[in-house]
Amino acid sequence: MSEKVDVTRRKMVKTAGMVAAGVAAAGLIPAVKASAAGEKAPRWVMVFDLRRCIGCRACTVACKAEYDVPLGAWNTVVNEEVVGKYPNTKKPFLPIRCNHCEGNEADNVPPCVKNCPEYPKERQKFETPDGKTIRYRDGATYKRPDGLILIKNEYCTGCGKCIEACPYGARAFNKRIKSGKDTSKNGITKCSSCQHRIDQGVAPACVNICQGRARIFGDLNDPDSEVSKLAKEFELIKNRDKSTLLPAEKTVPMNFYVDPDNALNTKMARKKYEKMASYSCKVNG
Repeated sequence: MSEKVDVTRRKMVKTAGMVAAGVAAAGLIPAVKASAAGEKAPRWVMVFDLRRCIGCRACTVACKAEYDVPLGAWNTVVNEEVVGKYPNTKKPFLPIRCNHCEGNEADNVPPCVKNCPEYPKERQKFETPDGKTIRYRDGATYKRPDGLILIKNEYCTGCGKCIEACPYGARAFNKRIKSGKDTSKNGITKCSSCQHRIDQGVAPACVNICQGRARIFGDLNDPDSEVSKLAKEFELIKNRDKSTLLPAEKTVPMNFYVDPDNALNTKMARKKYEKMASYSCKVNG
């Protein structure tokens, strides 16, 4: 009897270990392949698979916890809208965060960066997977070579021009911090794609917690990545007018949507940021 009990316990411990390993692996992003990217930096993108989103908003809570986002501001939201007429109605969900835009074709500079009076500033170095160094300039708002749009508060004057320049409403004043150059004003909060996590090979907090795996994050320059496979399967790049938010703004957003129910054609998706609106990330209400 004792032998059977011991065997059962061993199986339980083994199974628990496998489950723990699986959970840990789920929070990692695949290592960037030098052979795939060559001399390029990775190009981090997010694919929202709306077939999987259930509107639980665990992503929003995880982001709030990760960044201590203040009341009245959001770095990511999930909007919803009832469409159709009874009894043929649907309620699509639409996750929104900073699009980490590539910028227009002329200069590849997103409008938030272009309108920042404290850009460009100091020269920085970014190392590609194969060891090549790419030089770029930082600023209060700047674009890193891997596509992340980031903030450096020490340069920030709290002018809010980046907020006004973003058509997606993905930025807000951060009531918890003062701007680095003018302490009479607040700094800025926005999604950074969890830079501090992905630099360590860990998935963004919102991706890690998404129970439906509706958020897929990865390197578009790696043809073997899940985001590249989805982009190819659903022609997300080729048809970006139908797979991204507000394509007419010509910012070349790098969030893509697998959208079977045409959520991108709803009012909530067509809504552009309005100056002095009392929300960030275009929260419905």
